[in-house]
Amino acid sequence: MEEQVITTKKFTRNNFFKNTYCVFKGVRLREISRRKPHYRSESGSTYYYTTNGVYRLSNHWGRAAKCNWRLVSEIPVEIDDLRLGYADWTDFRENLDQDVDAYYIAVDFETKTVSYKHKDNPNYDNIAVVRPVDATRKLIKQIKNLLEDHKWAKYYDYDDLDEFRKEVVLELVNTNKTLNEIRRELAAY
Repeated sequence: MEEQVITTKKFTRNNFFKNTYCVFKGVRLREISRRKPHYRSESGSTYYYTTNGVYRLSNHWGRAAKCNWRLVSEIPVEIDDLRLGYADWTDFRENLDQDVDAYYIAVDFETKTVSYKHKDNPNYDNIAVVRPVDATRKLIKQIKNLLEDHKWAKYYDYDDLDEFRKEVVLELVNTNKTLNEIRRELAAY
């Protein structure tokens, strides 16, 4: 059997802003208190480079030009709507074209949260279906509704709502079945 080699582009301060995907980790503003910004974007975001990565101070996350940058943070907003995130250069991935299968969905059933991750994530389990970005976003909306609401489940016979919800969501994440197809299968039981 042939071994698959995954090559990833090396990102630096000179190219990290060119069509990339990254998950920044929230950090406190004191991390940059003695630093001067290396760059300020037209939209007002400031960037502070280090040898290993970059700090980004911004009031907007998600789509940034042709990049897709998420912020995962438990830190409350410290100034206005500004949030500070940090990412190592090795956290950046090439943001592939809109129609390329590049993202998978991760669900935390305890906190009832759902997010998407790049297929090059070292934690990818090779079980969740990899989809294009728009299909992934649409599916996340459906999954959020399933996790937050219970009205949809009243038409089905189940013993434990949380287990039933998990079963339906995992079917969506790990197969190419649509929510309507899953509902029809459940109704047939």
